[in-house]
Amino acid sequence: MGNFLLRQIFCGNVSFGLSVKMWYNNKKQCFEAGDPMSAVGGRQYQDSVFRMYFNNTERLRELAGVLHGCVYAVEEPLEIVTLEGTFLSQVKNDVSFLLAGRYLVFLEHQSTPNGNMPLRCLYYVCEQFRKDIAPKELYAKKKIRLPVPEFHVFYTGEDDEPEAYEMKLSDAYVAPSDAVNLELVVRFHNVSYDKARVLLHQSRALHDYAFLVWCVKENIRQGMARENAIREAIQYCIAHDVMKDFLEAHEREVMNMVGLEWNEKLFREAVFEDGLEQGLEQGLEQGRISAVLNMLKEKLPLDMIARVSEMSVEKIREIGRMHSLL
Repeated sequence: MGNFLLRQIFCGNVSFGLSVKMWYNNKKQCFEAGDPMSAVGGRQYQDSVFRMYFNNTERLRELAGVLHGCVYAVEEPLEIVTLEGTFLSQVKNDVSFLLAGRYLVFLEHQSTPNGNMPLRCLYYVCEQFRKDIAPKELYAKKKIRLPVPEFHVFYTGEDDEPEAYEMKLSDAYVAPSDAVNLELVVRFHNVSYDKARVLLHQSRALHDYAFLVWCVKENIRQGMARENAIREAIQYCIAHDVMKDFLEAHEREVMNMVGLEWNEKLFREAVFEDGLEQGLEQGLEQGRISAVLNMLKEKLPLDMIARVSEMSVEKIREIGRMHSLL
């Protein structure tokens, strides 16, 4: 039934706007009803548990030490500089921080592999430098000193991915060349819960987060309803001192966020599985554009449309302007 409905949505036989808007409004109301995000600095309902959990200097300092193979003392300054998006810029990332004035570290969480992470990270670091550097400084004689940027993706999905590897921007270039003039390297870490994962042994914060995600998935695999699976996972983790303080302080927010992340993931997967089927008949790209147009007509947020359609915000704006919707 669900797949049939989604096929009809893509084919235009059922109001896409009604279906997506109901999903979106439900998502929004879950957060607005209890105002759970007011307790975390007014963050928007799109935030993830990963973003919220690692918005913490102690956890970031511990994780940075593991990634760098050292221990950072409390005296080492650490400033969280996560991009939140503004009226003028839609660029948002999961977590980023400036460590000891020397390293600018970007952390991203992924539940599905994404080959465009180097390009996305290029957007992030450019936006961060744009924010931090006054335009007039670019034309001064004095050289601007920059922190060393680094990029990490933490993967908790189901695909059988290697434990660690590097993703390079140059891998996407249409003309391979020995002389690469612009490179960006993203370090991929598979932290899907497994007792043998080296990184999970080294970082308590990362271990606990990965374990919570695994508990939810395991409960669902055993047949629990999603809401019960999340609640049971949270209670189990609290009882076994996994993210205990965080979960006790933010249990309601975590319940809502995990549930909505799961809804969005299932929605996106179902839409594009059926979109692929329809794409064989009408062309996948045309189906994606049609879906984007319907979401724009319902005035859904651009960042949500981007996540669901897997198009860039810039591409969505272009489509909207071409059809006089933006």
